[in-house]
Amino acid sequence: MLDFRLFGIRFSVSVGFLGLLCLMLYIDKSGLMLPTLLSTLFHEFGHLLSLLMLNLKPKGVVFKVGAISIIGSFALNTRGELFLNLAGPILNFLLFFIFFGCYLILGTAFTRDFALINLVLGVFNLLPVTGLDGGSIVSILLLKILKPLTANTVCIIISAITILLIFILGVNVFYTTKTNPSLILLSLYLVLGLLISKKQNSYCNIFKNRVK
Repeated sequence: MLDFRLFGIRFSVSVGFLGLLCLMLYIDKSGLMLPTLLSTLFHEFGHLLSLLMLNLKPKGVVFKVGAISIIGSFALNTRGELFLNLAGPILNFLLFFIFFGCYLILGTAFTRDFALINLVLGVFNLLPVTGLDGGSIVSILLLKILKPLTANTVCIIISAITILLIFILGVNVFYTTKTNPSLILLSLYLVLGLLISKKQNSYCNIFKNRVK
């Protein structure tokens, strides 16, 4: 594990994360991997920036295979929790508008790809699925009006319906194109995240201990 401190915050990067990062960049032939990684880092930076704007200092940021997590215990009200969850997608949308404007002026492929990747990443993270920012937002709102057990059940149902719709759409796209299974793989990824949440009994994650 590679550890370093920046502005008093401890950053930890696992060897597996570095190895996977290098492998992905090496085998990438499309040129989309670098802007995708940058967009993901900006997304997490949005969450980190929102904490600093709320005068909250996280204990650390951990980069590991499959996740980038901001670690810390934060006492937040509902408005603060919503702001924290929305900060990542909002930064992605802001970058989309900035770089799409640059694309219209410069016409370069990188500005176009970076803009579109940020748009997709922002929309994806707002899906109402547990493990994503959208799922956490749904959880926060439900826990304001429902008991925790009922809220958990509703979270599962909403997540399952969303994943099922993505899977059905993915099957249709794959049947039409014969070569594009991306939405099917995405639905399987979301199912995995849902199962992990079930194992941890954290369907309604409201940043009590970890921000993702």
